[in-house]
Amino acid sequence: MGPLARDATSVRRRALVTLAAGACAAALVAVVPAQADISHLDPASLPRGSDPAVAYLVRDTIRDGALRVPATTRGEHDALWVVAGGYLLRDHDVGARSLVRVVFVSPTGDRRVVARSQDQIDVAVSASGRRIAVRVPSDRTGERSVVTVSRPRSGRIVAQREFRLATLAAVTEHRVLLGRRVGWRDPATVWWNYDRNAIRRIANQAAVDADVRHDRVVFDRTAVGEFCNRVALLSAPTATLWRSCRIYPHQWSPDGRRAIATHTYFDAAGTDRWLVLDGRTGERRSRITGRLDWNAVWEDNRHFLTLAQSDAGKAAVIRCNRAGTCERASRIWDVPVPSEPSLYYAAPPVVLAER
Repeated sequence: MGPLARDATSVRRRALVTLAAGACAAALVAVVPAQADISHLDPASLPRGSDPAVAYLVRDTIRDGALRVPATTRGEHDALWVVAGGYLLRDHDVGARSLVRVVFVSPTGDRRVVARSQDQIDVAVSASGRRIAVRVPSDRTGERSVVTVSRPRSGRIVAQREFRLATLAAVTEHRVLLGRRVGWRDPATVWWNYDRNAIRRIANQAAVDADVRHDRVVFDRTAVGEFCNRVALLSAPTATLWRSCRIYPHQWSPDGRRAIATHTYFDAAGTDRWLVLDGRTGERRSRITGRLDWNAVWEDNRHFLTLAQSDAGKAAVIRCNRAGTCERASRIWDVPVPSEPSLYYAAPPVVLAER
C-alpha cells in the first residue's frame, strides 16, 4: 500500500492461504474467473500515452525516467521498490530449490543481497525510503519468523527480532507494525518499537496492511482465513472506516483521497477488475475489467498503472484515470493466454515499483 508495500497481502489475494475450517469456506463465495458479464480490456486498442512515471522493471533492466539500471538476471522478478539510494527487488529461481532473494540495487547497478529464504520474504518500506523491514521464516513450520530492520543505502542492520505467527504490515523510522495470531486465537496488532525493543498492543484484530502516512490500517475480521477485512484509522484502531468481504484496498493515492482495490479473493493468477474507491468511505467510484495483474500502483493523484492482457494475448502496461478511462503506457508484448481457465492471465515481462 503506497509507501508501505509488502507481499503477505499479494500471497493472500492469490488464495494461497488455506482455510482452517470447512464451515468458513462454505460461508465464503469464491470468485472465479471468466465471468460472463465482464468485458476484457484490450491494451492493443488503447491510444498510446507516455511511459510510466514510476520506476519499473522490464526483464532484467530497471527503468526510472531516463535512467537504465541493470538488475539481477537469475530466475524471475516479482516485486520492485524504490528506496533511499536505489531500489529493492525480489527475485526467485524456478529450480528445485526455489530460493527467494531480496536484493538492493544502486543506481549504478551495484548489488547487495538483503535477505534470502526457501520461502516467501515479506518486505516493508518506510515512507521516507530510509528504513526497510523484511520478514523471513525461521523454522520449518513457518510459525516463527525473524523481522530485520535495516538502512537500504548502507545495509546496516538497525534491529532484529524473532516473532511467532507475525504478519509484517508497516515500518517507520522507529517502529514496525505487526499483525499476530497464535493458532488463529488471540489475534492482535502490535507496534514493535525497535529503538527500545518494546512491544505495545494496539488492537485485538490482526493487521495485514497499513499506510502510516495516510493513517490507515487494514485488519482481518475473521478468526479463520483472511477474506474479510476492516479498514480503520491507524491512530484510532476502533474507528472503522469500512468493512468488506469482497474487495481489498491495495494502495491509497498520494493525497489519500482515493484507493485502488480488487477482489479479496479471486482464484486465478490475475484479477478481473480494479476499482477506484473513496479513500475514506470505501465508496466505489469507477472500475476497469479484463485480464489484469494483481499489482496496481498510483502514478499520481489522478492516474494508476497496472498490467493488462487481451483475449488475443496482447499485453502491456496501462494507465487509467479516476473515471476508468485508460491508455497504453508501454509497447505491446505477445503473451499467450493460459490454456488453463483457472490461470486466466499471463503477465508481460514488467514489474511496477511499489513506491
